[in-house]
Amino acid sequence: MSKQIMGTSQNEESRFDETGIPPIQLHHIGLKTARFEEMRVFYHTFLNVHPVLEIDGFGGFYTFDLAHHRLAIFDDPTCTEQIPTSVGMHHVAFLYSLDDLMRVYQRLKHKDILPFMAANHGSHTSFYYRDPDNNMLELLIDHYGSGLRKGQEVLHAFQTSSYPPVIMINPETYLAAWQAGATLMELHERSYAGEFAEGVPSFSPGNMNAH
Repeated sequence: MSKQIMGTSQNEESRFDETGIPPIQLHHIGLKTARFEEMRVFYHTFLNVHPVLEIDGFGGFYTFDLAHHRLAIFDDPTCTEQIPTSVGMHHVAFLYSLDDLMRVYQRLKHKDILPFMAANHGSHTSFYYRDPDNNMLELLIDHYGSGLRKGQEVLHAFQTSSYPPVIMINPETYLAAWQAGATLMELHERSYAGEFAEGVPSFSPGNMNAH
């Protein structure tokens, strides 16, 4: 189809190439699985989602707020197991407040769902889990809240600093400090000083990639 028919001049096309238009938000994630019922139950517990639409033999659409769906799970019995060395999405992250993350951690622990790793990344603290298909899920607290530029500055500084960007933490001692009244910034500073590192391995990329 010619440019003239489409009504777009050469100059207009060049303008569209200059700057991308960012989306309003990340809307939902979609997963396919051969363990549909197990995944359905897991995400109901993990994210407190409820079904909006479920179709036998096809899958379901789920949400945790007023959006029509935040999670889609497609039922495909032909799916094969993940291969750790294959390419693909590394993880999906969900943002919480400190108080809510501590409550979620305790609720999931009561359901025998435990993080395989927790770490302070400087800009944020994260608890990492895996779903029944070994997809990695990150629940995180942003240390600087609405101060998003400060978080970018912290991460950017790691390019020129020898200060370790990842400090492993023990969720139980971190939780105990929160229960004793520690603020988010106090927890950040204390964990970065190594106070909550007892009983956890040192960080290596393998911690993030192992299934």
